[in-house]
Amino acid sequence: MNFTQPIYFLLLALTFAAYWSFSKRREAQLAILNVASAIFYGWWDWRFLGLIAIVIFLSWLSALMASGRPKGDTVRRLWLILGIGGNLAMLGVFKYFNFFADSAVAVMQAMGLQANPSVIRILLPVGISFYIFQAISYVIDVARGDMPVAKRLDRVSLYVMFFPQLVAGPIVRAAGFFPQMERSPKLTSALLSSGLKAFLLGFAYKAGIADNLAPLADPVFGDALLAGDADLAQWSNSALIGATIAFAALIYFDFAGYSLMAIGVARWFGFHIMRNFDYPYASASITDFWRRWHISLSTWLRDYLYIPLGGNRHGPASTYRNLMITMLLGGLWHGAAWTFVAWGALHGAALAIHRALFGKGGRAIGFIFGLILTQFFVLLTWVPFRAESFGDTLEVWHAFTGLRAGGEKLLPWTVWLVPGLLAIDALFGKTQLKQLSKTPLLRSPAIYWAALGAVTAILLALYPLEARPFVYFQF
Repeated sequence: MNFTQPIYFLLLALTFAAYWSFSKRREAQLAILNVASAIFYGWWDWRFLGLIAIVIFLSWLSALMASGRPKGDTVRRLWLILGIGGNLAMLGVFKYFNFFADSAVAVMQAMGLQANPSVIRILLPVGISFYIFQAISYVIDVARGDMPVAKRLDRVSLYVMFFPQLVAGPIVRAAGFFPQMERSPKLTSALLSSGLKAFLLGFAYKAGIADNLAPLADPVFGDALLAGDADLAQWSNSALIGATIAFAALIYFDFAGYSLMAIGVARWFGFHIMRNFDYPYASASITDFWRRWHISLSTWLRDYLYIPLGGNRHGPASTYRNLMITMLLGGLWHGAAWTFVAWGALHGAALAIHRALFGKGGRAIGFIFGLILTQFFVLLTWVPFRAESFGDTLEVWHAFTGLRAGGEKLLPWTVWLVPGLLAIDALFGKTQLKQLSKTPLLRSPAIYWAALGAVTAILLALYPLEARPFVYFQF
């Protein structure tokens, strides 16, 4: 069930009506959200409901049994291992079984041993990386004492599978979400307006921009949801460079669009979700980029991996090691392929080098030079993220050097408008465009809603005939 499909809007409308019809009965409201979330997730494949039910029950039970026991207690430790390790094991089996099986076969074949790929293939449940990380954060937050344990299973259930952000984030923290379940929100014009702004902007990013960028990137790299259909040799160097730029814009507008739509929908039900992007293509350092890109994941990795590993508390060498481990695992989180590991390694190395040269978040070079250097590095590293193999990655990188002979096929000239689109979003998104909404003209309710109606009509006109799944659904 895609956010831009009519069936989703039907579910949303029915859930909204039922939810607010019980505005004075909080338990009924939460039950409605639980049912809607189960329908939403089961719509992809009803078999996935069994998996997410196990994740919910395991997280609830392990946190409940571990709470109230002293930190050195053996039983407490065993329950925490079961809760965290069990969730990681499910993520490992469903997401990485095929990857490690194929890698083992490749190693054996390289050694001259006979090995055939396994005929057993495991279907990847949609959104598993996101809700597993949420479940783990709940168990850890309870264990740390950052929040009280939830005695009711329905509370953990709603936290793990809250449908607005279930399949592609933002990754919600338990300590911030659980208190919101106990508050009774009021349906106000401010709530509706703030949710509508976020949703329409997200819809514009996704349907108006990202879905129209896909025809510029996919013909070169191949369909994002399929493998083995890319033929880079036929494309010119300019086409490979243009397709890389188009993908850099596509993944941003697609994922930021989903996050904004999720934030908007959650707002309509009285829930606040953290923002996930802060104009990352305005970053003048790689450290700043990761403060702005996929914020819910980068802060999750920082708080639950980087800091527990030691963070920057044990000297430079330990800090660089921890950065590399964190980003390697962050790359692997995105996908079960060595190209994602390479992407994570490149970003980990860049973070370590930046810290070694300029200290914690420092920038000793000019903003313009830092902006150009950072964004060029980010652009180059999107290649292994998107390419199907290391061979394809090297071929695209060769196109940037101009040393590749290249084919004859070209992309439409409109691909060269994409850098300007990114520049507008990055350089003006936080300033002029933000101030525009505060002008006296738009403070008139009639003009405000008329402007929203016009924007909606434009978005519907730009909406592609065939809706594309969100890029991050595959993670």
